[in-house]
Amino acid sequence: MPPLTRPSSALRIDQDPRVHLRHLDSLFEQWSSTGAVPTGVREQVARSWQRQPTTYHGADYCPADEVAHRRAADPLLNHASAALRERLLTSCTDTATELVLCDSDGVVLWVAGPPNVRKRSENLGFVEGASWTEKAVGTNALGTAMADRAPVQIFGSEHSHPSHHSWVCTGAPIIDPRDESVLGAITLSGGLRTAHPHTLSLVCSTLDAVNAELRTIHQDGLRSRSDAASGLLGPAGADSLVVDGNGWVIATRGIAVSDRLFVPGGLASGTVWIPSLGHFDANPVGDLWQLRRATRSATSLILQAEPPCAVVSFDDREQATHPLTRRQFDLLRIVAAHPTGLSARELSTELYGGGDHTVTVRAEVSRIRRSLGPLLAPRPYRLTVPSICR
Repeated sequence: MPPLTRPSSALRIDQDPRVHLRHLDSLFEQWSSTGAVPTGVREQVARSWQRQPTTYHGADYCPADEVAHRRAADPLLNHASAALRERLLTSCTDTATELVLCDSDGVVLWVAGPPNVRKRSENLGFVEGASWTEKAVGTNALGTAMADRAPVQIFGSEHSHPSHHSWVCTGAPIIDPRDESVLGAITLSGGLRTAHPHTLSLVCSTLDAVNAELRTIHQDGLRSRSDAASGLLGPAGADSLVVDGNGWVIATRGIAVSDRLFVPGGLASGTVWIPSLGHFDANPVGDLWQLRRATRSATSLILQAEPPCAVVSFDDREQATHPLTRRQFDLLRIVAAHPTGLSARELSTELYGGGDHTVTVRAEVSRIRRSLGPLLAPRPYRLTVPSICR
């Protein structure tokens, strides 16, 4: 998943909102007439404007029974919504804003706030069951926070839909601790006179606390399954692991590992490669995976140019194919042609025509080793099994 980006306030504390709004109106008019994002638009807003379709299809609406189902579908989202409402609803009354929460599809699940604010937003279709993604309604605090995986404040005509220009909205994503995807998002929304940089700080600090709670709940859930999962480790003396579908370690024997494993290409029945650990036989058991150290070993590496990939052959005659980028293929082809190995500077010279790209070379090697592991050895860079280029 891409990292969360740094949020920026839509309005500095020393800015006159009326002057700033006129400036934003001018930028919006330029963008509307030319299709090009003009200089002066904030980075987060500019990215969102560039993502906008030529026309909006408008919000879709889910019936009440589907909204109820979505609310109950995920206990983590349910916990997050309750915690956020507990922390933020009081501030909504005091600041004439409303609190809105949506799920990962952008479907609004809860809306709460002062009646006068609710009435205004209902006229825009900002109601429970509405899908409030960028694709549906343009740049907005919910959809843009989910698209960027970052908190965002949208002021006036930074909204790409003209009907939203009388609003300021401050949103942030709820992060799923299980796989680091976006679980949902919240926004505090109100009229332009409610704009204040402190709202962004409030939303960010509150989401930080709630996201931390979700991580704790997730870790507690993993620990509660460890005793039962230990029965899946198999006979004593065999290196083995039990993980969930996202690679979180629940039980282990004979292996020191981190809390979560990265498995290139994801878990699948058969033999998988885990960087720094080696090959394991993976077997699904319910919603968990039993991983036991494989006894087979790699015997050769075939580099195929079209499409770029590395085919690993094993001593039991099975094969595993790992897709490569064109640059990764070229790097492996060069290494294969130098069986005694190359330094980072030598490999940079061969690959880029100069020795000044050692940082890029090391990063590319690191990416390849996520798939091939010890088949590509460092210091010097060399292949540890016979190779063929095709």
